[in-house]
Amino acid sequence: MGDGTDLLKYVTSRAVAYLTTPPDVREKDAKPNRLPWTTQWFGMVPMGMQLWWDERRSNSPKRKNELESEL
Repeated sequence: MGDGTDLLKYVTSRAVAYLTTPPDVREKDAKPNRLPWTTQWFGMVPMGMQLWWDERRSNSPKRKNELESEL
């Protein structure tokens, strides 16, 4: 790769291969969607904690009194 011709050939071949494949095949070969970073780093712990926190807030006595007063 002294003068860059190898790089130019590689980039050109990749571009031609990309342009000659049909769009539906390109979509099928694309990477799947990534997980959120919290799930990727910590697994299911953040979601479990969020579910626990939401359930805790909805079952609090203060919240139940507010709901009863609305009726």
